[in-house]
Amino acid sequence: MTLSQEDREWREAKTRGEAAVTRRDGKRFAPLNALVDGGWLGILTTREVKVWVVLHRLADGNGMARVSHGTIAARSGMRREHAARTTKRLEDRGLLRVRVRGRTMGKCGKRTSNEYEMLSPPPVPNSATGGTIEDDE
Repeated sequence: MTLSQEDREWREAKTRGEAAVTRRDGKRFAPLNALVDGGWLGILTTREVKVWVVLHRLADGNGMARVSHGTIAARSGMRREHAARTTKRLEDRGLLRVRVRGRTMGKCGKRTSNEYEMLSPPPVPNSATGGTIEDDE
């Protein structure tokens, strides 16, 4: 088995006890980097950022998160209704996609969780020029 240069550096730093050195998985951090670098933090509301981060945290390696609005609300410190409304706004903005919608089951009204696909955020359009923030550099 051949280790990549990054893996070798990580392993050497770990043996030296350097706690600050961590492995980076480009797939895991790509959406977060795109959110910050693409200019989304300037236009998203606090609730939208909280919900997006919670969903990103709960997503598996393929970017899929199966979670209820109640769990999103509890982890982000908001009411369930706000979590539901905010996930819809994030979907409208193209930051996530609902793959499977939860539904009410049985007479007791037990609800199932939604399944969200985290999408890599595109650059934010610049309203003044019609371009993107990347075009302004």
